[in-house]
Amino acid sequence: MFIYLGAFFALGALVVAVGGIAAIACGWVLPSIRATVLRPRLYGLGVLVLAVSLFLMGAALAASTDVVKSSVRTVAVGLVLVSSKVIRTSGRPSGVDQKIPDETSPGSPVGPDGPGDRQ
Repeated sequence: MFIYLGAFFALGALVVAVGGIAAIACGWVLPSIRATVLRPRLYGLGVLVLAVSLFLMGAALAASTDVVKSSVRTVAVGLVLVSSKVIRTSGRPSGVDQKIPDETSPGSPVGPDGPGDRQ
């Protein structure tokens, strides 16, 4: 039974890897998340790391000893955490869509301590 689940993880890793390769090679990202991705090549790298971790999870299910299973699962979970950080880094920061003025607004200058009297 575990061999079928491992094969399912390996197939999922292959599908995810195709998306990562497309993002790295062509800069193509799925249309549903295209607006939120600022750097598609970095996103593709994160997706490829996720594909490797999925493959390792499938390999852990097919492993023969408990020591190999636990060590491979630990590495796979660590790679999932790294890939999630890389994918989040490739995204657009919040509030980017708002126009940021290039010039300061006219008014009285504010000192480094802020407005008001010091007591």
